[in-house]
Amino acid sequence: MDRQPEVLATLRRTRQIRQFTDEPVADDDLHEILNVARWSGSSGNWQPWRFHVIRDAATQARLAELAPNARHVAGAALVIAIQMPGEKPAAESFDEGRVAERILVAARAVRLGAAIGWVMGSAREGVVELLGLTPPAYVRTMVSIGHPAAAAQKPKTAPGGARKPLSELIIEQ
Repeated sequence: MDRQPEVLATLRRTRQIRQFTDEPVADDDLHEILNVARWSGSSGNWQPWRFHVIRDAATQARLAELAPNARHVAGAALVIAIQMPGEKPAAESFDEGRVAERILVAARAVRLGAAIGWVMGSAREGVVELLGLTPPAYVRTMVSIGHPAAAAQKPKTAPGGARKPLSELIIEQ
């Protein structure tokens, strides 16, 4: 089997980056990220998502107010808000998680940082209004993207210490 160590390393090293520089994201990099998102798998190949690319600082600041657990969106070069149709809750949750993780990994692959943030249920109505969506469509997941600040690139734990050992996670039967 032909291994691709650089792909495996990217997958292992992708993590949340919540602090960014002021440098804008190049359109080519954004296009690559969105193309990866477009090719994400979905239930029955439904492809239910739509991607709102938000570069306006005032809109990002308002999103951070509405979703305080995703404050990092205010400091990003751009935010991708993942719109879901609100028709099939279980399938949408699964598909939304898949595409959000793909966006995170794609950002890492083009040497950018990204963080996934959630809009809690009580704040979704405000986000729907802000982005001009028609219910039952909603945004629950936002991904902030930008060039990582120096502080964000520093390891938070010793190498190998951020994850449980594989032996604790495997149950062979």
